[in-house]
Amino acid sequence: MPTPLHPPALPAQRYHGLDALRAFAMLLGVVIHVALYFQETPPDAIWPIRGIERSPFAGLLVIAIHVFRMPLFFMMAGFFAAMMLERRGSAGFIGNRVMRIGLPFVVGWFILFPLVKFSFIFAMFHGGGVDVTDSISGAVSTLASEGAWSDPSPMHLWFLYYLLILYVAVLACGLLIRSIDPLQRAWNAIAACCITSRWRLPILIAATFGLLTTMDMPGSDTPMDFVPQIRILLYYGFFLLVGWALWKHRGAVDDLHQWGWLRLLLGLFALGSSTVLMIAYFVTAFEGAGFDSTEATVLYYLTQAVIAATVWLVILGGIGVAERIMRRHHPVIRYLVDASYWIYLAHLPLCVFLPALLRNWELDGTVQMFVLMAMVTAVLL
Repeated sequence: MPTPLHPPALPAQRYHGLDALRAFAMLLGVVIHVALYFQETPPDAIWPIRGIERSPFAGLLVIAIHVFRMPLFFMMAGFFAAMMLERRGSAGFIGNRVMRIGLPFVVGWFILFPLVKFSFIFAMFHGGGVDVTDSISGAVSTLASEGAWSDPSPMHLWFLYYLLILYVAVLACGLLIRSIDPLQRAWNAIAACCITSRWRLPILIAATFGLLTTMDMPGSDTPMDFVPQIRILLYYGFFLLVGWALWKHRGAVDDLHQWGWLRLLLGLFALGSSTVLMIAYFVTAFEGAGFDSTEATVLYYLTQAVIAATVWLVILGGIGVAERIMRRHHPVIRYLVDASYWIYLAHLPLCVFLPALLRNWELDGTVQMFVLMAMVTAVLL
C-alpha cells in the first residue's frame, strides 16, 4: 500500500498490547462456541443442539462477543500485515501469509471439517438418549455413509478465507495506487483522516454504520459457504484497511493511551445497549410485528447505529488500555499470545463434542458452561 506523505520515523518495536488484543479475540472463539450450546433459545441451523442445563448468560455472551470480535480481528490483521509488508517486502509478505494463513486454512479445513461434522452427529445421537458408545459408533457410520467432506462449509475458518481474499485485493489496490499519484494522495488523506483527525471517531462510526445497513440482520452477517459475500468482504475489509492505516500512522497508538479507559468504559456501556437492542429486534421480528414491520425496521437501524459506535469505542479504547498496561514482555501472556492461533484453529470440534459428551452432568448450566470453556482451553493449551 502507499506510504503516507510524511511517514513517521519511528523505531521498530513490539506492540505487546496489540498482540494481546489479537490473542484475546482468538481465545473468545472458545467462549462463544461453548456458549452456543447453553443458549435458552431453541436449536437452529447455526447450532442445532442444546444442553439439558441452560444458562441465561449464554445468549448474551454470544450476541455481545459477535458485535466486536471479528472487527477487532480484522483490524489487528491489517495492522500487523502492513507492518510485515514494510519490514519484509512483497515477496516476504506473500510467503509468510501463504505459510501462516493459506496453509493452515487448506490443511486445517480438510482435517477439521470431518471432526466438526462427527462431533455434531455424535451430539445429535447422544442428545436423543443414545449412550456414548453407540453415539460414537452411529456418528462414525453416518460420517462414512454421507462422506466426510460432503456439504462443505468454511466453518470458523471463514476468517482465514476472507483474509486471504482481502490480502490479494489490498496488494492489487496498492500497486494501482502507487502508480497513480492522485490516488496515492487521496489514500494518504483518507488514512490520516481516519487515524489522526480529531473527527476520526464520528468518521469511523458513520462509515461502519453505512456498511452495517447492508446486512440482513442486526450486527454483521456470517458466511455460511465458500461463495464470497461482497457486503461481508467490504465490511471487514474496512476494518483491515483502518488497521493498515494505523500502522502507517502508528504514532497514534500512543495517542490512544489518553482517554483509553473512558473510551473502553463507554464502549462496554454501548455493548450492553446494543445487546439489548438486538434482543428487542429479534423478539419483535420473530414473535411480534414481523420482519417487515415499522417497529422492526426502526430497531434494525437503531441497533446498527449503536453497534457502529460500540465497535469503535471498544476497539480504540481497547488499544489504548492494552498498550498502556502492557509495555513489556510477560512470559505467561507471551505464551497465551503464541498459543492463541492454534487454539483458534483447533477449538471447534472440542466445543461441540465435550459439552455433548457431558450433557447429563448434573450441574448448574452457567457453572457448567464456564467449566467447559476452561476445559476446552486447558486441553488445547
